[in-house]
Amino acid sequence: MKIAVDQALVSSFIAGAFGLPIAHENLEYEPVKGTAYAEITVFDSDKMPETVNTCDRQLGIFQVILRYPLNTGAVAAKTKAGQIFEHFKLYSIHEYSGQKVRITEHRRSPGAPEEGWYKIVLRLSFMAFTAR
Repeated sequence: MKIAVDQALVSSFIAGAFGLPIAHENLEYEPVKGTAYAEITVFDSDKMPETVNTCDRQLGIFQVILRYPLNTGAVAAKTKAGQIFEHFKLYSIHEYSGQKVRITEHRRSPGAPEEGWYKIVLRLSFMAFTAR
């Protein structure tokens, strides 16, 4: 997987300025009790040749886990999920250093309590064409 694909999605999330602290992959993060935050991860799920010699098609999932204080209702978390989906609209393109990434699908899990947080998982499928 090309790291620029990850960087396109992560930098676009940061640029979206959603007003939430971000727990990044492999960086220590200590949640603040009572303060919502987002945990972001990029999963590479498939790579296949697109052309004979020059280009591959990369598929994956950009996962955003929203964690909100428990027992504060679902409206704020679901509203934030909507804002994130609006930023990462279907078929929108996000770019980093010339690498373009297209969002192809949105999925939102039902909210559920987990370890003192109300958690909603967003999964945004993506596709990118990467040089070989």
